[in-house]
Amino acid sequence: MSGQMAINPKSTYHISGVWNSIALDDEQCWMISAPNSAYILQDGSPDSGWAPKESWYGEYLVTENQQDDSFCSQFGLPIISIAEIFVDEDPNAKTAAATTLQEVDDETITITKIAVYGVTSSSILIGLLLFISNTESLRIPLTSTSLWMLGLVGKTHETSDGRFQRGRLIGYLTANPGCHFRALMAALNMSNGQITHHLRLLENQELIWRINDGRFVRYYPLNNSLYPGMNPEDLPVPPLSPDPKSLQGKILTMLDDEHQLGEFPTQSELAKKLAKSQQLISHHLRTLQKYGLVEKRKMGIKNRYKLTKEAIFLLETDIEYLKFKD
Repeated sequence: MSGQMAINPKSTYHISGVWNSIALDDEQCWMISAPNSAYILQDGSPDSGWAPKESWYGEYLVTENQQDDSFCSQFGLPIISIAEIFVDEDPNAKTAAATTLQEVDDETITITKIAVYGVTSSSILIGLLLFISNTESLRIPLTSTSLWMLGLVGKTHETSDGRFQRGRLIGYLTANPGCHFRALMAALNMSNGQITHHLRLLENQELIWRINDGRFVRYYPLNNSLYPGMNPEDLPVPPLSPDPKSLQGKILTMLDDEHQLGEFPTQSELAKKLAKSQQLISHHLRTLQKYGLVEKRKMGIKNRYKLTKEAIFLLETDIEYLKFKD
């Protein structure tokens, strides 16, 4: 595969992440995302018969195509073509095999297919909004007066940086649905005003939605699986933003403290230090494993637990965790 493609060293690099299909206006784009990055696969790439699969994990050598103007470029994310495949696997199959060999888990993990859909409606207002938001030639020239008449609030002059930042937001929320406002600020390194502006525009375009969760405001991509009015208990647990004062947050903080000392506690050790039952600690450890924040390692004859890179990133950037630890 790599022999079929000329590689420009200036725009070629390694990436890894999970594939998700994004559907918008009957078009399909493939996005590969990690906790702090997202890329869009170039239309028709590659030519070898390989194609990405929903929720599969991969590691690749890619070439960035800076002049791409295809439909999928509207998300503002880097457009890539695959130069070489290092890893391309179904993590669910791997997890299922490990579970069969090691333990019987009483929880059924449902992997939610994530697709970003522009919600259509018979309403003239919504139809006009979607038409404008997806037609570059109409969206840019609109004046602030015409936007106000449509009930929208935002800038009338679209910039490539604005589209890029909103593309980052869409990509991050697709990979991390339910992330709260401050965690988004920290993860994407945006100011309060900047992220508020872009979130408002994405809400106006009906690409994302939000829900109040106590003192947090959480954001979700708007699609056929995640939509307003859902039972909050059916919404996915925010993978990168548990409350630091919750039991899950305390488990993460304790694992971080133990990691600093080069220690990796067992389930029973965590239960003893947190004064909770092993059954309850086991339940939360499985949840944290499911969302990629904790991993279990066999060390000697015991299973021990440690933070993943994503969890370490969370603890180093989440304002709530930093305040809690101080």
